[in-house]
Amino acid sequence: MDNKGLVKLDELLLKYGNDDSILSASELDGYFAAVVSGPRQIDPGLWYPHIWAEQLPKWPSDKEGERFTKLAVELMSEAAFMLDEEPDDYEAIFLADDNGKGEKLIVSQWCAGYLRGAEVAGWLGEEMPENIKAALELITLHGAESGADALNAMSDDEYDASTAAIEPAAVAIYAYWQEHLQPIVPVRREGAKVGRNDPCTCGSGKKYKQCCM
Repeated sequence: MDNKGLVKLDELLLKYGNDDSILSASELDGYFAAVVSGPRQIDPGLWYPHIWAEQLPKWPSDKEGERFTKLAVELMSEAAFMLDEEPDDYEAIFLADDNGKGEKLIVSQWCAGYLRGAEVAGWLGEEMPENIKAALELITLHGAESGADALNAMSDDEYDASTAAIEPAAVAIYAYWQEHLQPIVPVRREGAKVGRNDPCTCGSGKKYKQCCM
């Protein structure tokens, strides 16, 4: 995704988000990296509302909602492709420190989004081998408030080394769950069945048959 698309995502997330929702393209990229990394596929009807902390935006027009959904799906698809097809070249969307020369990476938003995505995808608390637990703990260190003291105690070199290990950690987690994929099983619908011509559950504004069906 080019910078123009990322800027537009930032704009839409900030404009229509709330205090508990994802508020940046960096955070959304981390969210999608975790969603696509789990042992099971996640339906848009689940991951889309959690972008907004269950408070869906009131789009002023179908076009605006469709624009966001298109950009979001593009971002998710790129994350999935890079993690799967080009793991050695995988690049997360981190931010740069605006104070100074912008050489210090800010990874907290991406990591916070990743933890949200792992929770939504349902694999955050599952059993994992020690090396994968360590990879997740590294992301948690940078993405959860509990890691603040440890991060503040780091030297610049230690911080740089820690942030440099985040992308390899995400790649390792993805590779592990790809080896432990769970079969897709049908589930009983709790609500009414979505009709082909009904609005799509992902909130895009399109008909279901033209979107996630």
